[in-house]
Amino acid sequence: MKAEVAGGPDQPSGRADGISRRLEKLMAREAARCGGRPPAYREIADRINQLAGRDVISRDTVRNLHLGLNQKGQASNPTVETLDWLGRGFGISAGASYFLDDAKAAVVDEQLDQLAKIGELRRALGNDGVVNLLQRASALSNGSLNVLLALADNLRQVEERGEERGKGLTEDD
Repeated sequence: MKAEVAGGPDQPSGRADGISRRLEKLMAREAARCGGRPPAYREIADRINQLAGRDVISRDTVRNLHLGLNQKGQASNPTVETLDWLGRGFGISAGASYFLDDAKAAVVDEQLDQLAKIGELRRALGNDGVVNLLQRASALSNGSLNVLLALADNLRQVEERGEERGKGLTEDD
């Protein structure tokens, strides 16, 4: 990710923008995984401080990093240690390099995407109906599998539209 702020990624304002965007992504991922609510700044700070066994970050620091600005309205410029702990608080062992190195961030983001897909697969396999469908579909030809996939996509779109209108398909539909 390249900073879009004047001064480039090596200047504090460019770094602050990149850190802010990456922190936003991490918070959005967590929200998606945990029911739609992003973690509060205090929750993040408490998690990190508990992990560290000491106070290493405050709620205000997390907020400033998320906004990309400090309380004086200047670009935030955290220490490497702060970014290390911030990354660890989201389960990223790369720590500061996730926030400061575009290539490292891309690798970590790909790994996080794969973990999310594995989580979706685990939830699906916990559903007996999905397992039954999978067993039946395993004997189908590629052409039939493509038809089944298209049907599943169409049904998902119908259900999403129904949910938007306040009603979804039920087992009786």
